Amino acid sequence: MQRISWLIAGLALAMILGPAMGRAQEAKPKTLKIAIVTFFSGSGAVVGGPTVDSAKLAIEGINKSGGIDGVPVEAQYIDESGGSTKQVAEFRSLAGHVAAVLGYASSADCLAVEPVAEELHVLTFFSDCDGDALYKGQANEWIFHTIPSDATNALAMALYVAKMYPHIKTIAGINPDYAYGRDEWKYFTLAMQKLEPGIKLGTALFPALFSGQYTSELSRLQGERPDLILSSTWGGDVVALIQQGVAQGAFAQSLFALPAGTEGGMEAMNAVPEGVAFGAEHGYLMHPGKIGNPEIAAFVAAYHARTHEYPVSPYPFTIQRAIFAFVAGYQAAIKANGGHWPSAGDVAHALVGVHVTTMLGSFEIRSDHVAAVPEMDGVSAHSSTYPFAVFNKIVEFPASMLMAPVGQSEESFIAGLTPAVLANVPAPREYKP
Repeated sequence: MQRISWLIAGLALAMILGPAMGRAQEAKPKTLKIAIVTFFSGSGAVVGGPTVDSAKLAIEGINKSGGIDGVPVEAQYIDESGGSTKQVAEFRSLAGHVAAVLGYASSADCLAVEPVAEELHVLTFFSDCDGDALYKGQANEWIFHTIPSDATNALAMALYVAKMYPHIKTIAGINPDYAYGRDEWKYFTLAMQKLEPGIKLGTALFPALFSGQYTSELSRLQGERPDLILSSTWGGDVVALIQQGVAQGAFAQSLFALPAGTEGGMEAMNAVPEGVAFGAEHGYLMHPGKIGNPEIAAFVAAYHARTHEYPVSPYPFTIQRAIFAFVAGYQAAIKANGGHWPSAGDVAHALVGVHVTTMLGSFEIRSDHVAAVPEMDGVSAHSSTYPFAVFNKIVEFPASMLMAPVGQSEESFIAGLTPAVLANVPAPREYKP
């Protein structure tokens, strides 16, 4: 009987102590290693340079400030080119050697890596891939999206066009022939039909991704003379589209809407004429009221000093979103763990609901593991301040206007829109050099 009493007391004590008896305390590492995956070659290389340069600056700043609870962050950089099979093999080789994997631009690569991250329990932050299929179903335990679905990008552009260009009556498109390009066309046209019920859809063309040749597509649409041409081309493709379209006079004939236009970097900004509608996730030139922010100014100066370029594309900012989400997750987990070093599982748990601070503002990671971030759209304009196009008539759309509530699909969210929502679109802001 006494043995039973001692057994009951022991079980009660174990229940009180909880997880502390369930596993050994995590050892604090000397360095916290992460991997950053991005394109270094091919048409996608326009992503890699700004991503790596910005990541290095961010990590240097984190380490100068004491790292994460005194532990410095160390990054290795992986080339994303080569296809999904190669990326899965690379990911498997990283498992067990890094605390997290960050990056990826290709939605196909993210779809391939996603189940492997879950299988191997590797914290993974998708910073740039935003294909619709990645956001369907229940949230994964180990995957965090620091960029929302491509539907938000398409919806922001539709809201911008409907608000700023109410005369638009006909729409055509040139979008890359893969999930992202088809998603952009689907969501943009669905939204436009809800916001402008009389809109007419013209020809939708889907050339191959990274084709770089659009003269025939442009000529065909020039023959139709639509009011607006939507193109979700990005990287080297959007640069080629702009250059070829300007040469053929297409930009003088129709309004072009480029929801991923800033993803062409400085080359695209050098080539684009005035009056083109652009979208971006985070770019300092497009951020109303924040252009004079000392922190942004310091970053731009440091970035320019190192690269002799300006961070005009979103990639310097999207990778920093992922990096600072990673840092915020560890900080929250350490706090929740009573100051002790957390496990990867502790960090994954702490990331839900965490508020992440970046130079462009703060955001929250929702319960579906998706960051609630705003979207910005503007129209290209030239300025004596910079040797490339900047943006005017900038509208910042809050995440609540673009993102479906947790549990609702983006398609049903957009399908429920009415023209009345245009009254809630924020007033445009002028670019001030």
